[in-house]
Amino acid sequence: MLTGGQYAGCVAVVGLGTMGLPIAGRLAKKGNQVYGHDVRRERLQLLSKAGGRPVGSPSGFPKDCKIFLLILPDAEITHEAVFGDDGLVGSLKQGDVVVNLGTIGPDAVVSLGDHLEAHGVCLLDAPMGKSSREAAEGTLSLMVAGNEETYVQVEPLLRCVASEITFCGDLGVASTIKMVNNLVSGTILEAVAEGLVLGVRAGAPLELLIKALSSAGADCYHLRNTFARRVVARDFEPGFSIDLEAKDMKIGLEAAARRRVPLPVIGQAFQRYVEGQASGLGGEDWGALVKLLEQSTNVELRVDGVTEEGG
Repeated sequence: MLTGGQYAGCVAVVGLGTMGLPIAGRLAKKGNQVYGHDVRRERLQLLSKAGGRPVGSPSGFPKDCKIFLLILPDAEITHEAVFGDDGLVGSLKQGDVVVNLGTIGPDAVVSLGDHLEAHGVCLLDAPMGKSSREAAEGTLSLMVAGNEETYVQVEPLLRCVASEITFCGDLGVASTIKMVNNLVSGTILEAVAEGLVLGVRAGAPLELLIKALSSAGADCYHLRNTFARRVVARDFEPGFSIDLEAKDMKIGLEAAARRRVPLPVIGQAFQRYVEGQASGLGGEDWGALVKLLEQSTNVELRVDGVTEEGG
């Protein structure tokens, strides 16, 4: 139901990982009755502490739930969670809405939508921008695609976790845009890392370097956030991990190959994420990719006294 323009009702969350858990917590904080499932028992315990109610399997959500959020890492896991043994399809009723917030690629989203439509269930494609910090604060950016009438119905719920929502039209379009975003963003992060390491090695003070570049043509989200807030404070707790970015870049590169679109620069950047995984950095925040260059140049991007909050 709606209360003061906000959704307040029963919502189910499948996947309580880096993004799913703070989203579930945020929804509970906004007055929703949140039920959640994850295969990891410790994540269910954290959900309880955040005000949600654990469910033993995706097929076990209460009948009152009419909106189901999928926040899972890839297409195979998502399909299994919905249609596998004790899958979400056991909880779904005709007229329910499933919102896929995970990044699984446009082709997988369209296929999932077709399968759900056969059960009388509508799928919205709503990949996320930003990180777990913004999820907890309710300031995510979402790109949403699918049936517009259905989107209007669930928009108040999405506004609990997102401050920016762009409706993108037909199912799969939002995932296409998100796929492109992750390819470009991941490549930019590596370019920023290389530029900053070079600048410091050549004698420029790191704080001055970041400040000057932030008002010039090199200005970008990663410069002002990933590096200025987190890398310089040596905070590599995963807001968005190297493993996840590698997975998302792989989705994009495979989609490009199917469509015969060469991505030579992005493909080279992807190899740096693979290198990061091979070096044991996969579980760290994607800003930790800079450690590869730091190790080879004996340069560390650190500013003493700076915390992740910027103090």
